[in-house]
Amino acid sequence: MHHITLICPDHSLLKESEKWLSKYGFQVSSHFSIEQAKKHHKRVESHLFLIDYEVIRQLDDFTKYAEDIPHHIVLDEKASLSVGVSAMAQGASYYLPLPTNTETLLKHVVNTLEQNDVAALAPQNTERKSVEPSVNEALPLGTPGSGIIGQCPLMQDLFSDMRKIARTNATVLIRGESGTGKELIAKALHHLSQRHNNPVVSVNCAAIPENLIESELFGHEKGAFTGATTTHEGLIQTADKGTLFLDEIGELPIEAQARLLRVLQEGEVRKVGATTTQKVDIRIVTATHRDLMGMVEEGLFREDLYYRLYVMELLLPPLRERGEDISLLAKNLVEKTCLKHNIPPYHYSKAFDKAIHQHSWPGNVRELENAIERAVILSPPEKLEAANLKLAHQERHTKKNNSNPIEQSLPTSGTTLDDYLKHFVLTHQDEFTETQIAHSLGISRKSLWERRQKLNIPKK
Repeated sequence: MHHITLICPDHSLLKESEKWLSKYGFQVSSHFSIEQAKKHHKRVESHLFLIDYEVIRQLDDFTKYAEDIPHHIVLDEKASLSVGVSAMAQGASYYLPLPTNTETLLKHVVNTLEQNDVAALAPQNTERKSVEPSVNEALPLGTPGSGIIGQCPLMQDLFSDMRKIARTNATVLIRGESGTGKELIAKALHHLSQRHNNPVVSVNCAAIPENLIESELFGHEKGAFTGATTTHEGLIQTADKGTLFLDEIGELPIEAQARLLRVLQEGEVRKVGATTTQKVDIRIVTATHRDLMGMVEEGLFREDLYYRLYVMELLLPPLRERGEDISLLAKNLVEKTCLKHNIPPYHYSKAFDKAIHQHSWPGNVRELENAIERAVILSPPEKLEAANLKLAHQERHTKKNNSNPIEQSLPTSGTTLDDYLKHFVLTHQDEFTETQIAHSLGISRKSLWERRQKLNIPKK
């Protein structure tokens, strides 16, 4: 049984999680201070600490305590990006706002405990040696404990390549359709590498507003721009000695691409508004579902940066090509979803498995996860019903659009890219969602919104 320790004031919103964590089978203890929790930890080992940031705010130096509580999640009623970066840099597995709903917190608790269980399998060296850290060979790729399930030949080839690449500091580009698990592969690559004792920092380039992304990645000096009231350390410096994972790298603005190129070429970073640079030692792993070379030809992505990023490539197969892995994933997701919603385990039947295999899963593992959750929640206690996967609409949509809609609306001769994009959006917005339109165009929803504003494309 896993033991979870809460560190929070009595009035904290985090206190409410004590009862439902106990209902899910965790042994839970609660303390008002980190010092009190440390004393208890010496008597009873805690596998995970959940800490209200209000407790940390009262300390002069949290770093000296962080070494004694290595596995912890920080929750904050006054959540901010700068505090989140600081908390992660000090070793937090996650930084979450308060209040956080039960499902979200449980998901992060389970993920952290699973990662800790995998790390515990690694061989512990009792002697200090004057050689570089060895590659972490203990990560059992392909098993539920690693977070990546896969036994098919395509995945085994991928795992073999990952183990070879992990021994080096080579830059890696991960390609694959949306929902295939590119971030999981990036994190597994980090945990396999000699950097596994240092931080892995994940950044979704499409999720950060364009006017903030340089500041968040590279940091800024006080007074560098309006609102820069303090000096801010960027995420690249946070990842020093570790791995920086840049998801959706195709969404990185051209100006930020030039700064990233310097990090790759010179191993140094210059904050926005600074006159000097600082050395950093990071491994950069990037991911995209877009055609970067096509973007290079269109002038949307720097060619020199592309070749710096495209040193090693890992290609994730779509779920529809992974054979019996679909059944393995579905069974594991049924078990996790039952645990998540406190539902008695279901029997995984042949009829349910047949329905799983009959679907093409255009949304890959992410779509499978959502469908399984629907089925678990909607099915009666005695039987997991395939009809509750609710896949009929998706199947009709797949058959109706057997070919990519972008291929059905090829621009006529002499049409500019902006003209084509406007025509495509106006033609398809009555039948597709914004997400489907963006996916067909190979851009993010954020980019689609920006193009609508720029080209004055009205919504339906």
